[in-house]
Amino acid sequence: MNREYWERARDIKTEIVRRFLWETFPTHFAEAVTSTYVPGTLANILAPSILPRLSADDKEALTAFIPDYVASEAIGTVEKLKASAQIETLKALAKDFERQLSRSHPESWWQSYVKGNILLIQQGYIKALDRLNVAIGETKFPDFCLVTHDNYIDILEIKKPDTPLLKLDQSRGNYYWDSEMAKAISQTENYIDQITSKADALRSYLLDEKNINVKAIRPRGIILAGNARTFTEQKQHDDFRLLSQGIKNVMVLTYDELLTRLTNYIGVLEDFARRSSVRRSGVKSVRPLHAVDRKARGKHVLPATESIK
Repeated sequence: MNREYWERARDIKTEIVRRFLWETFPTHFAEAVTSTYVPGTLANILAPSILPRLSADDKEALTAFIPDYVASEAIGTVEKLKASAQIETLKALAKDFERQLSRSHPESWWQSYVKGNILLIQQGYIKALDRLNVAIGETKFPDFCLVTHDNYIDILEIKKPDTPLLKLDQSRGNYYWDSEMAKAISQTENYIDQITSKADALRSYLLDEKNINVKAIRPRGIILAGNARTFTEQKQHDDFRLLSQGIKNVMVLTYDELLTRLTNYIGVLEDFARRSSVRRSGVKSVRPLHAVDRKARGKHVLPATESIK
């Protein structure tokens, strides 16, 4: 203990003398000498609890240091670091998403919120195109379109989490689409028809104006609306599934299911980050909203209640 104390005290005193000489005689001592690093120091102090205590200089130093550290490590370590950073971002997003679901926001707020986060919430999309005009002669605006990783277009129509999904047919005991949902389905199908009929013009426009080479072939329609947590009986879940599967080209996705997909993906990343030996292909692929056979594109082959495994 005495030896360790003596060595540390010597290093500290030497550092103080060198800094004093640099500050007092800058023409003779060009720069301050950095502190002597004792191996194990970072391991002892690096913990989430120190984050609020970091100074501006600390943050700047970390920002400059991390890229060199990452570049010097093996691919497996780099992938693990990327996964760990993504986990923290997605966990914060999931927590905020859950909190916002309990609040009352107008539809325009949800449109902005989803657009700003959809590329993080749902893996597989590379770009969101806001207010895309898909008609010629009359204006038809979807909330926005999503470009998949293989450059196909999906249409996303956004309603509120408290949008009523179903109504009960008292005479037959079955549930059917609420009027607002029926309108949203009809509108989305109209968008799909517009994109399909103007596919060449749309592709040329996006290539010229946004430098995106898309395939406007059999676009998928996705309606984000409602919250299945509000269902009070199994019959509602069953009829919702039947109704969703019966719609051609359109999938109804509830907010709680979207949140489940996000939390499941976080679980995949956490499992990946825990592995002691990782490879670039270590993360299992996550089936996105648009994961369909391109030959069968346009057919409703993805159940509305399917979650990311």
